[in-house]
Amino acid sequence: MNLIPMPENVREKEGFFAFEGESIIVNCADELKDIVPMIKSTFNLKIRRGKKGARLCVIYSETEKEESYSLDVSKEKAEIYAKTYNGAFYALQTLNQLFSLEDGKIPCLRITRDEPKYSWRGLHLDESRHFFGKETVKKLLDFMALYKMNRFHWHLTDDQGWRIEIEKYPLLTEIGSKRKGSQLGNWESKRMENISHEGYYTKDDIREIVLYAKKRCIEIVPEVDFPAHSAAAIASYNNLACRDIPCEVPDFFGGIIPVSRGVDNWNRTLCLGKDEVISFVFDVIDEVSELFPFEYFHVGGDEAPVTEWQKCPLCQERIKKEGLSNEVALQGWFTNKLNAYLKQKGKIMIGWNEVLAADITDRDIVAQYWTPKKDKNVFNHLKNDGQVILSWHKYFYFDMLHTYCTVKGTYNFTSKTAKIKPEWEKGILGLECENWTEWTDEEDELFFKLWHRSLAMSESAWSQEIVKNYKDFTRRLQCHKKLAEKSGIYYGSDEMTMKVNGLKKNILSKKNGFELKDFDSEYRLSKIYG
Repeated sequence: MNLIPMPENVREKEGFFAFEGESIIVNCADELKDIVPMIKSTFNLKIRRGKKGARLCVIYSETEKEESYSLDVSKEKAEIYAKTYNGAFYALQTLNQLFSLEDGKIPCLRITRDEPKYSWRGLHLDESRHFFGKETVKKLLDFMALYKMNRFHWHLTDDQGWRIEIEKYPLLTEIGSKRKGSQLGNWESKRMENISHEGYYTKDDIREIVLYAKKRCIEIVPEVDFPAHSAAAIASYNNLACRDIPCEVPDFFGGIIPVSRGVDNWNRTLCLGKDEVISFVFDVIDEVSELFPFEYFHVGGDEAPVTEWQKCPLCQERIKKEGLSNEVALQGWFTNKLNAYLKQKGKIMIGWNEVLAADITDRDIVAQYWTPKKDKNVFNHLKNDGQVILSWHKYFYFDMLHTYCTVKGTYNFTSKTAKIKPEWEKGILGLECENWTEWTDEEDELFFKLWHRSLAMSESAWSQEIVKNYKDFTRRLQCHKKLAEKSGIYYGSDEMTMKVNGLKKNILSKKNGFELKDFDSEYRLSKIYG
């Protein structure tokens, strides 16, 4: 059986089920009738509802859970058992995989109570560094749906670009969505491409994509970064910074370039001493929250340098007025204000695990644990009934080389890998893979970097450990290349992804334009030498 992710209880039977002709009669329970349009689009069939002669039956089952389903396929018909739209949809994706892999035939089988290990099975896309647009995002959502991933973490703002329309602050997109060029290569590279890069989503674009995702059982989590990673916002409205001076959206991503240019403040934080800045943040939250109905809202909160706050009279006045001990506590004060405001709007705040460095008033903040080293603040958060999403750098940062963040490492990752004690397991919402795009500027490259490892993550987040087997997974992975090709997804030339580490270093030499440390070298090699 070549399913990904693999169900726990599956029994194969003899024979195949096949759709006949261009139409099919579907017997669907009224409670699940919303799934019928998805059946039509999934199999490209004309649908007629009825009982007599029905070959696909969607049966309401009180015993199934929110996301679980059972499936019984015989030569005569396929029966889906579900309690919710989500459960019926995941059964449909299982049929869809089998249908596509077997060229229109579905093996007869019985799957009993296929349900996910984690409720959070996430995929992240950074569009601040490089903007991809609606069609790529929809393609990514279709890919997620096929493999039962259900949380799309959409990174919409950062230093190098503001990608979402905010009506009250039009300069955020008029100025903040554009930069004059882009850094190339890697963090140690000084190479620049002096070609402007721009793009943003209108509110209508966002609404369209949110609805598209919802039909595929995917909730979208917007990320709007505060208080750091705000250079694009500050370039649009200079008063948001501690020093009100003109500046541009950075054309570099970091590393050696700001050092070589003598720029020590490019990753500037918002000024937390100005009330107008707090009002700006709340105004942005208001408009973004209206577009995204999901209850979670990501505020970033990571990598906030305190240099500007240390020099800023207004920030120092705020520290004194609020009785804070230092600048780290100042960010904690700001985090608590953000959390309180989001709660008023019925939202749950997510922040990268750095937000736990200062005192947090409420433990209902969700920490996204990305740093590769053990973070005692995360452990304390879990001890105090806090919730965590696991995104450990070495296992889930898919912008990294496959030889650093390996398919096998991603597949074999468990909460034990992150030193999470069994008694804290209830606080783990799930897993999420990150796709940062400093060095990714085209769709093929994006999918090349994420395809193998995302499938590994999907099985780690859905399947129970008892059924996981890496050797069998790699066999099934080869079969799924067929599905990638049908969807126009570039996963690399055959086995190039796995073998690139074994290539001779002279192929990766500077003479040929490659460096082994280049984040993009695997992709370029797969295109050139594949």
